[in-house]
Amino acid sequence: MSFWPPPHTGALSLTFDDGMPSHLETVVPELDRRGLRGTFYLNPRGDEDENSPSSWRKQLEAWLPAAWAGHEMGNHSLTHPCSLNIPMDWAPNLLEMTLADLEQDLQEAQRRISSAFPAQKATSFAYPCYETSLGRGLHRLSYVPLVARLFAAGRARGELANDPHFCDLHCLSSWNVERQTSAFLIGLAELAAAQGRWGIMAFHGINEGHLPVSGVDFSEFLDHLARRQEHIWVAPVAEVAVYIQEQLTG
Repeated sequence: MSFWPPPHTGALSLTFDDGMPSHLETVVPELDRRGLRGTFYLNPRGDEDENSPSSWRKQLEAWLPAAWAGHEMGNHSLTHPCSLNIPMDWAPNLLEMTLADLEQDLQEAQRRISSAFPAQKATSFAYPCYETSLGRGLHRLSYVPLVARLFAAGRARGELANDPHFCDLHCLSSWNVERQTSAFLIGLAELAAAQGRWGIMAFHGINEGHLPVSGVDFSEFLDHLARRQEHIWVAPVAEVAVYIQEQLTG
């Protein structure tokens, strides 16, 4: 008997990082047209002044129709801290941060997201650059426990789809799928469904940026998911995580 809501045999979450223009211009309309819902991981930077051109409130207002349509507005931190073992001048370096620094960053991002989307009941987090620890050497620490305290789920990186009975909801495996074809994406989704697992795909731009998926491949993939909606449950990360928690504890 399947773990998932009948008649589904597996689950899939489509996630999109960094609030890129193609997400609002292409992804949301394409998902809506097929009755599919995704998770958009945002970095709600900007000024507190509502009259400022860079007001974070104005930036998040653009996402309200997507939230009303049932898409999740996820937390991707305020400043996108990561390390990648390279010199960085575009974001805080996790190697130099403390847990207190990071908590302040994540909580401020969540304050803004909760203020802009008060009807959203649960929020998931995506680890920037897929990194789940901070500090160096003997002082390196996992911040998965912090994410577990603040969010319904946390999306990290991995090679396999998540087994709902055994996965860590706050350090979930996901596939980064940039530059992949529709056939490859379909194969991953079908494999997760055949195994009774939860696949999570991490996208960046569609026909945009340095980590793209082509619009043609993306549309073909969504067409397949639309045809397979009775078998593959396509839902936002937080929604699936809450469902798993309820099934395991209820």
